[in-house]
Amino acid sequence: MKKNEMIKKHQDFSAIIQNQKYLKNQNFVLYNKESKFDYPHFGIAVSKKLGNAVNRNLLKRRMRAILDKYKNQLRTDQDYIIIMKENSKKTSYQELEKSFEELIRKEKHESKK
Repeated sequence: MKKNEMIKKHQDFSAIIQNQKYLKNQNFVLYNKESKFDYPHFGIAVSKKLGNAVNRNLLKRRMRAILDKYKNQLRTDQDYIIIMKENSKKTSYQELEKSFEELIRKEKHESKK
């Protein structure tokens, strides 16, 4: 994932989360909001409850790899925040990828309505 596609600032995270449009499954909560850019931005949040810094960084690296693979399937006029849930620390990379793919399908279905 490129640096210009990442959301880092707390106030940007808060603005997207306060928009209150979200989807969730057993591993992720996906918040989205209209973007002023023509490409999506992504923020990844991993709670300290999910483990020490090594484990949290492992989860973030996995999520960035999954995003690189699937970001072209997401809407380009949106900014996204992905919050990883407690269950995600116990699941394998392949299961996380499958779970995220399901979430993307759900997001496409919701956006068509």
